[in-house]
Amino acid sequence: MRRAGYLSIAAAVAVVLGVTACSSSGGTASSPSASSFGVNATGTVVFWARQATDGPAKALVSEFNATHKNLKVVLHLTPPNDDTSQLATAIRAGSPPDVVGLNDIDVPTFSHENALLNITKYVSALPYKSALSPGHLALATIGSQYYGVPYLADLSVLWYNKKLFAEAGLNPDDPPANYAQIVTDAEKINALGNGISGFSFAGNCQGCLGFTMLPSLWADGVHMLKGPLGNQTANVANDTQLKTMLSDYQLMWSRKLVPLADQTQNGLTWGADFEAGKVGILPGDYGIAAAFKPSLAADFADAPLPGVTGDSYSTFDGGDDFVIPAGASNPSGAWEFIKWALEPAQQVQYPSLGDTPVRTDILTPSFAAKNPYDAVALKALAKGSVEYTLAYDAVYNEPGSPWFKMFEDAVYTNNLTAGLQEGQSGIQTTLDTVKS
Repeated sequence: MRRAGYLSIAAAVAVVLGVTACSSSGGTASSPSASSFGVNATGTVVFWARQATDGPAKALVSEFNATHKNLKVVLHLTPPNDDTSQLATAIRAGSPPDVVGLNDIDVPTFSHENALLNITKYVSALPYKSALSPGHLALATIGSQYYGVPYLADLSVLWYNKKLFAEAGLNPDDPPANYAQIVTDAEKINALGNGISGFSFAGNCQGCLGFTMLPSLWADGVHMLKGPLGNQTANVANDTQLKTMLSDYQLMWSRKLVPLADQTQNGLTWGADFEAGKVGILPGDYGIAAAFKPSLAADFADAPLPGVTGDSYSTFDGGDDFVIPAGASNPSGAWEFIKWALEPAQQVQYPSLGDTPVRTDILTPSFAAKNPYDAVALKALAKGSVEYTLAYDAVYNEPGSPWFKMFEDAVYTNNLTAGLQEGQSGIQTTLDTVKS
């Protein structure tokens, strides 16, 4: 989704960094104490953030600089598909930024190359550590050591059109709680005709499909990738929940419950049909709420992505982690900025900037009243998850990825058995190749 070609980000970063890029020393006995590190720092902090998440970055830097006299943050935005290579090059050259808002799925690659500061004692000292996004934090963890901390969340939810639900005779306050209900609700909505579709998905966007489908597996306690890094195995061929989910997607596709254009939807206009009031159910990104027309917004609602079999829910813990590269010139200043960004006064601003807070304790009645859409996403954050692997891009996001080949076989050609077999072998081969 974010990088063309088969060479995964893990491999590309390893090539640039080399195996002896840097040494991570933040958690050693000689490092500053948790009480003094990140307190009353001075000078300049160079902050690299992704253009894809520039809203929070710009707002936070502007506010921080306006309220801190002795410590200033300088923002640099890295372009799409070049953020990791720019960072790897800077680290290799010995001139890294002080703090980075790094796509969370890319954090394991850098931490396992010893390119990030070990900040375990400082993360552990945070009084709200237990409220931090579990998936974001997991991706920044090696064993019991932390090499990053959550920054912002880009979460997947289940959008539905309450008006269309009512017109189809469905309860607009009863969103689907499992895949069987998604299918039956989509059938009833689709029967309305007049160009209305019951369901929609980004059918030519590998990353979009992973973002919206994987959480339903996680909600049922299932992961497609199992085992520790370096010895991971694919859990595909015998995955009952995955088989059911793919079967339901194929059913909705074959019965024309989804727009025909979904097969070529590459993510560029993903959700536009829902925003226009033409789709009943859309697994999608919380961030599309910013595009809702005021005249239609009252028709829309979101719910957590349900498990395939129900009685549970989850979300894809997408977004960014804060990391401090090993060799940063002002790590104490970086940590002071990070702690400030994680305070409630800053976190509650995230919905207006298109993202979700990374602290579950921000979900108060006042927050929910002001941000009803995002309150749903933040509720799901507590049960969010990720696939912890160095091979995420190669398995899921790359053009022609084994995940997408499996989806095409199962859904578009109606060959579920072949799709699952190809997914099992293709994903396992990729895991072995990337040494994840």
